[in-house]
Amino acid sequence: MSATLRPETDAVDPPEPAPKAPFPTGRRGDLLWQLALFVLLAGTAAFMFHLARGLTFNLDEWIVVTERRGPGAPSLLEPHNEHLSVLLLSVFLGLLRIGGLDDQPLMMVPLVLLQVALGALLFVVARRRLGAGVGVGVAAFAMVCGLAYENFLIPGQAGQMLSIVAGVAAFAVLDRPADRRSDRTLAVLMAVALASSGMGIPVLIGVAVELLLTAEGRRRLWVVGVPFALYLVWYLFYGVTRASTDEIALSVIWAWTAAGHAAGALIGERQIEPGQDLLILLLVVLAYRAFRVPRAGRVRMAALATVLVTFYGLSGLSRHDIAPASSSRYLTVGLVFLLLLLVEAARGWRVRAWVPWVVIFLALVSLSKDNKLAFREGRGIFLERSEDMRGSLAAVELLGRDRVAPDFEIAPRAAPFLLAGPWFDAIDALKGDPAYTAAQLPRAPATARNFADDTLVRAGGLALGPAASAPGRCVRPWAGGEGPVPASGLRVQAGPAQRLTLRARRFGDQWVMVGLLSLPPGQAVELHPRRDALAAAYVLQAPHPARVCRL
Repeated sequence: MSATLRPETDAVDPPEPAPKAPFPTGRRGDLLWQLALFVLLAGTAAFMFHLARGLTFNLDEWIVVTERRGPGAPSLLEPHNEHLSVLLLSVFLGLLRIGGLDDQPLMMVPLVLLQVALGALLFVVARRRLGAGVGVGVAAFAMVCGLAYENFLIPGQAGQMLSIVAGVAAFAVLDRPADRRSDRTLAVLMAVALASSGMGIPVLIGVAVELLLTAEGRRRLWVVGVPFALYLVWYLFYGVTRASTDEIALSVIWAWTAAGHAAGALIGERQIEPGQDLLILLLVVLAYRAFRVPRAGRVRMAALATVLVTFYGLSGLSRHDIAPASSSRYLTVGLVFLLLLLVEAARGWRVRAWVPWVVIFLALVSLSKDNKLAFREGRGIFLERSEDMRGSLAAVELLGRDRVAPDFEIAPRAAPFLLAGPWFDAIDALKGDPAYTAAQLPRAPATARNFADDTLVRAGGLALGPAASAPGRCVRPWAGGEGPVPASGLRVQAGPAQRLTLRARRFGDQWVMVGLLSLPPGQAVELHPRRDALAAAYVLQAPHPARVCRL
């Protein structure tokens, strides 16, 4: 922000004139805009439930399901991905006990409610500045942002969304006259923001800036001081961070790029160049308007800008090497607070009858671009990941707890660090099971069957051991061939000239390497398929000459 801000004296600005009501006008017109908002928010909620059909948990949600519940689980105060997430974990685990492991619609409820609350709050803030019609348009921009699909599809994103909603609610409360009730509400909102995700820190700093820049606000600083003091106590005992200034240049580049993607989300553009061009244009416009809005508007713009700068700065320091700047989970933050900045920059404008329709039209145009495609692609990504996990879980359950090592990693590519022992504990303790049944697995999608094969082979479904037995009835030596593995097993001996890599499959169409190393020339091993509930045989591939014998 280019405007110079000095702490306010006790002088109070004259009240701002209320914006001229856009068409339609009067009480009936306001009710019509509220009806439009209701349709928008109800449609968003229904669309989110529709998007999430057929999905199951995602990435680190599996760790919460398996390792953050039960008497031996870490305290809820232990950080989740470095965040204090006590509220998210409490709600997530509570719903898990109620609905079980396969009630995805129930797990989506908090995220849906938070998206609806965000739209309603954006409407409230924008209506105070520019009227109800523009408020509907501003809410629509956030509700149709398909590029932020993770915040519409992943229940675990409710933590970050709760911090964002608490932040927007806090700025809405700051618009009200200061009294004890408002102060208590602000303090609670700050505590909620901090206890939900790391996004609470930029929110708290932004609110603190607004309070510091007004004489009345400085008398209310306890509303951020007390929650922050409690957060510091938590951090003293539990806090961890990846933030580092060792690669400060990369962090700055990451932060600028991420902000550019957020600006691009306003127009439904996923490419970085249009987004960064728009971000530069927005910064120029906001700096220009900062000199022309009333002082209250400049203070609010400074606070909102602080939220964005702090968020992208801290995220760049801690995430520049592990997350792409275009990650959809970071877009809602930038989009929401850029919208609020634009609303503040328009303070004092005379809103004509056509303005709301233009804002709504622009929101719909943004949906018709990459946003619409992103919703479809995002669902496709998570649906495939869910199907892959169902296949891998079906495979490990097919083998059973007694034949799988407790520390076996079930599906490293789809759910890193999900171990077999905690998973078996989870399905014993909770109702439901997202895995494909034994009857469903052979008919599952191709990628799910390939994941099942990978899990089966790595877990020892096709047991590999030294060739202790004498050769049985030998079949014709293979020359780059393949064949079924009988229930009695096979003895495989590499040819004398080169190493032999064995691969197998059972349900899918992709080969999985058997064992960690290839066989040296002349060495023999035995393969024993583990019996389970399905009759389908493993198929073995030996791409080089080998001597294969039945056991």
